[in-house]
Amino acid sequence: MKKKIILLSFLAVWAIALSACLFDSDEDGLSNWLSDHGLPDSYDVQTLSIEGLTPSKVEVLRDTIPSIAEKSIVFGNSSNMAHEMAVQFLYVSDTTYMNRFRDADTIGAYVSFSMLLPFYKDKDVPVKLLPIKENLKVEISWTLRKGKNKKFTDSLASLSDSVWLRSLENWEPDAVVDTTYDIKLTKSDTLVFFDLPGAFLDSIKTCRQACHLEMRFAAPETENLFRFYATEKKKTPVFRMRSVNEGDTLNYFKSYSPTRMASVTVNNDCSDCLVLHGGATDSLIVEFPSEPILNALADFYGDEFPYTVGDGYDVRQAVVLAQMTFARNDAEGENHLGLPLQVVSGAFIDSAGEECYKREAYKVNKKQVVKSGYSNMVFYDGDSLTLQITQAMRNFINRASAGKKLKIMMRLGAPQLQDKDSAYATHVVEHELTKKKVVDGDTVETKVIQKDTSYVFLGYFDYARYDFSSMMDSPITLKLWLANKRSGRNDDE
Repeated sequence: MKKKIILLSFLAVWAIALSACLFDSDEDGLSNWLSDHGLPDSYDVQTLSIEGLTPSKVEVLRDTIPSIAEKSIVFGNSSNMAHEMAVQFLYVSDTTYMNRFRDADTIGAYVSFSMLLPFYKDKDVPVKLLPIKENLKVEISWTLRKGKNKKFTDSLASLSDSVWLRSLENWEPDAVVDTTYDIKLTKSDTLVFFDLPGAFLDSIKTCRQACHLEMRFAAPETENLFRFYATEKKKTPVFRMRSVNEGDTLNYFKSYSPTRMASVTVNNDCSDCLVLHGGATDSLIVEFPSEPILNALADFYGDEFPYTVGDGYDVRQAVVLAQMTFARNDAEGENHLGLPLQVVSGAFIDSAGEECYKREAYKVNKKQVVKSGYSNMVFYDGDSLTLQITQAMRNFINRASAGKKLKIMMRLGAPQLQDKDSAYATHVVEHELTKKKVVDGDTVETKVIQKDTSYVFLGYFDYARYDFSSMMDSPITLKLWLANKRSGRNDDE
């Protein structure tokens, strides 16, 4: 795990604006929220806008730990990220076949991968991905360990995935070979064959009984990103050996499926960039100075902030909603699928005396969504990004006396198929259809209900890249919806 910390100055400039509505008039939603939290629905809710904020600290966390691949795996390059494949084979050799393989006139071996057809044929993917033609330069490396029986392979198979993944971080292969493959992929030909070099054949000949074979594939110069099936049944990759003697009319094969696979990512971005990548667990942690926010709250309520009475836990107001709006420039990023990309926000809150991360629960403004789409997306119309940070703000106000800062996390999420669907999740849409048929010369109409599944998000990541540098350098606006619990407050201030 790599961490990059950048200290930023902040502007002590803010403005206060009042409004009498939540989400531009969602009275039922407000009343329900207050009731759910044990508050009288008669509480007065006002808004406070604090403008000109700039982070005091930004941390970029890049998680380069290998991850297990089960259903699918990516291979190649995208957005300054190199994606490699690690494959583990554990098997007990077929002695008869291996004797033939060692003595054969001609031998060969390859690993085949099957393209992830649901992705490449998905009608919701708006870009044309096939055909692909490329002279693909691949770096193949491997290690081979040998044992005497099935007990050897069982002991290795019993190791947890986490132990195996950690071993990949310190990869020390027996051999590394560079080779080039002529790749031609169409909708009807979606298998990729990596023929294995002579040095590998010499190595595999030495495995007479139980074998532990690990292989790693890298393509640092490719311009494509390939999506393959991983260890899913029927479409799993295959390691296959071939042998033939002079006069044979058939090739003799022996095939093995992988025990497990892993994705290994290499980040080639500059170390000083505030960059997040899609499909990865990159995180941007942003911390804001307390003074401008606390001073604005003090001016708004006429009270002292932070609250220092008793245990210092401030419950004088309830944060119904908090939003933070950033200026964005999509030209500083790149996506490949041509779809808007969700930005996910999260909070760091105190729990049992420790700080823990919690993803923000998103509240949909249905009227705004239907009119102009979601505001928490990049690669979309407009020049701003608005994230909901309600939990983070509640924790900050409640614990400000203990020196807590307003701290949020940002990640790139899923591509969005329906930017103006207020459901914000997969749902079923019902349509009433009229079917006609002729019965004894008469036309009979029948009403039927057709149910269609509506997907709001694409089921696959876009391995995109987004630079947040200018966003963090531009003034940021924090808007709060606050339920006032005080009595006798002067609303004419």
